[in-house]
Amino acid sequence: MREIQAVGDKILATMIDGYDFKTTSGGVILQEKDATSEAIRPRWFEVTHVGPEQQDVKAGEYVLVHHGRWTRGIALEGHEDKIYMLDPEYLLATSDEMPESFV
Repeated sequence: MREIQAVGDKILATMIDGYDFKTTSGGVILQEKDATSEAIRPRWFEVTHVGPEQQDVKAGEYVLVHHGRWTRGIALEGHEDKIYMLDPEYLLATSDEMPESFV
């Protein structure tokens, strides 16, 4: 398996502050708190890859990203969690350690 690499100033990450899902009897997947103020909020991610032009964060850091400023997650072979591309312009905070609410 070939390792992925981010390009330019791109940031690839896994979401550690995920969504809660429920499935209806008909098989429709709904987010538990979809369209509520609890669902519309920034999310924490763990950075897995950064492009060579990215100066603000490095792999292994945690970043808080403004709501909705990431791509749909994709599952990649060899990676347990989905990978998301984050919009670098909407990083709100960074941390070298996992945020306390997830320890």
